[in-house]
Order: sequence, then structure tokens, then C-alpha cells
Amino acid sequence: MCSIKNTLALCLIGCVISVSAQDLKIKQVEFLEDGSVSLTYDLLDNQTDRKYTVYLYSSTDNYIQPLARVSGDVGIEVAVGGNKKIKWDAQEELGGDFKGDVSLEIKAKIYVPFIEFDGFENYKIVKRGIPYELTWSGGRGDNVLLFELYKGEQRVKVFDQQPNVGNTSLTIPVDVKPGSYRLKVSDMRNREEVIFSEPFEVKRKVALWIKSTAGLLVGGVVGYLAGSATAEEKKIGLPPLPDGN
Repeated sequence: MCSIKNTLALCLIGCVISVSAQDLKIKQVEFLEDGSVSLTYDLLDNQTDRKYTVYLYSSTDNYIQPLARVSGDVGIEVAVGGNKKIKWDAQEELGGDFKGDVSLEIKAKIYVPFIEFDGFENYKIVKRGIPYELTWSGGRGDNVLLFELYKGEQRVKVFDQQPNVGNTSLTIPVDVKPGSYRLKVSDMRNREEVIFSEPFEVKRKVALWIKSTAGLLVGGVVGYLAGSATAEEKKIGLPPLPDGN
């Protein structure tokens, strides 16, 4: 069944997971006033501690790449439960002048990281401007990895692409504000292959209070030197008085 609004016609295709005791059911599809589409679904599993990857696809590319302008219960590590919601910004993804039918499909599978970091727990605190060596295992030899720095849901830095050789060196730029961040690593050719690192704190290379103290010390030394000059020393350098004064 198709619904039509703002010249965009959407036909929903539900995906039921074929593995026993696991089920994904579409409950509701709703067009919102801002031109986006809201989908509500249940993700059921008798093992409630499992995590899933959930992606939304469309017929515009024959369901090859996941849609990008999505938010909510979508992506990696989605927990099992009912009344999950996905919001898709259809107008932004397809363009405001798009006309035609679009079929949507939700795909879900048990989340298994395609690579795993080794010893990342040692990087609870990362200082700006210092290179850090990262190592990992897994993946395929033809993976081209993209490393991105995220603060919450906001991407703040994209690093150079890396081959999957199991290690790389990353430096947090000095213009990144201190705070809590995560690394996102994905395969350039397959957006379904993605992981997030554990959260870590980004801090200044030199603490701000140390810089401030150093400035005060320099100012104090200059002030002391100026204050310790004798009366005769203070006269040195004064311009000569005009004749007759």
C-alpha cells in the first residue's frame, strides 16, 4: 500500500528475519510535516542482550547502499525491543523536486564488529597534537578504512583513508575542543561495515592552568626586575633636557 504526500510516493516493504526466534515487524509508517518519514518497528529476540545492525534501504539504487539521512533506532548496536523508530529525511536525501515511487526496506542482522581494536582501553585520555599508534585485527585485506572523530552524534574530524594493515597512527588536531569523543571506523566500499570505539577524553597537550601559571611567572619576573631598578638605573635612557632648562 502506498501513501502520497508532497509529490513523494512511498511503498514500504517489510523485512522479516528468517532466523528462528528473531523477528522484525513494521508497525507504522507516517509522513511528517517537515517532509520526512517516520517508521515504527519491533525488533524481537529471545536473547534480549543481543545487539543488531539495522539499516534502511530504498529502491532508488536497488537497495544497494543504506540511506544516509536517517536517525533514531538505526545503524549499529541497536538493542532488542518494541516501538523502535527510524526517521528518514526523504526530501534532503532525494531532493525537494523528486517525483516518483520509492520502495523502502529495513534489513537487520546480529551485530558482529568487522574489526576489533587491540588495547584501546589504554587510551582513556588522549592529548591533542600527539601521535597515537592504533592496532586492530579482523576485516579483509581489501578494506579501505575511513577513520572519523565523533562527539556524540556529531562528526568533527575526518582522517585520511587507511588500508587494512592492522595499524595506523592518528593525531587529534589542536583545534579539537577538549571533551568526550569516539572514533568511527568504516569501510569505504561497504557502509554496513562500521564500528565505534569506546569513548575517550581529549585533553590539551599542556594543561591550561600550567600555561596561565607560566605567563604569570614571566610577568612576575619582569615586574620584579622593573621594580628592583635603582633610581640611577631608572634615569638611563631618558632623553636629554633641552638647553636652558
